[in-house]
Amino acid sequence: MSYVRDDKNYTDPSESGVDSSVQRVGDLTNEPPINEATNKTIVSKLANLLEDLKFPATKEEILDHINRKSPSMGNRINDVFESVQNNLEEGIQYENTYQIGLASKLVEANEV
Repeated sequence: MSYVRDDKNYTDPSESGVDSSVQRVGDLTNEPPINEATNKTIVSKLANLLEDLKFPATKEEILDHINRKSPSMGNRINDVFESVQNNLEEGIQYENTYQIGLASKLVEANEV
């Protein structure tokens, strides 16, 4: 039996995703963003797929976690899986979702 959670559906804009009603912290504090998503849809999927991942995590643990969550999401995660597979390095412990986003090249840090 596959691992399927009853968590929020990332494809429902009222629940999460780029079209959700939740604002960026900087929008609320009038501060400029410190990073920028290269593709908001894919980054949103990544964040949802990494929910409940125990940190620190290696590339292999991250890919295993994504695979466990993928049955409920079908092939809509191929873009996320490929970014993680192709860009994360073996033997590195990633401390949080932000580090994974940067390493997978789905998030770019803006220079201040």
